[in-house]
Amino acid sequence: MKVRDIVEKLPERPKKSVFKCYEKCGLPEMEAELEPEVDREIIEFLKALSNPIRLKILKLTRDNWLCVCLLSEVLGEDQTLISHHLRTLKTLDLVKERREGRMRFYKANTERIEELLKKVEGVLVGYE
Repeated sequence: MKVRDIVEKLPERPKKSVFKCYEKCGLPEMEAELEPEVDREIIEFLKALSNPIRLKILKLTRDNWLCVCLLSEVLGEDQTLISHHLRTLKTLDLVKERREGRMRFYKANTERIEELLKKVEGVLVGYE
């Protein structure tokens, strides 16, 4: 949808203000296309990163395979909480899981993280 189409839908007072600015300084660009939609995958990725514990888990497991008990100790959080966050990260394919006997080890899926960061960059910087 173009800016001009959106401005036309505004109540009279804000519409006048926008047109006044446009006439004075050329802003906003009336023919610019506005697309507010963002891929759900990007939204879920950013939500995952917004939690400090999940972000710390990804940082700690960037170069190391770590088990829940080690992550719990380093982060000073309960193992069940760490497991919950790891499930969220696994669902989004942000961590890899490796089983050794009864133990499970986790490592950040850096390839997937890079892929999603490039998508975020494309949306925010403008080359989707």
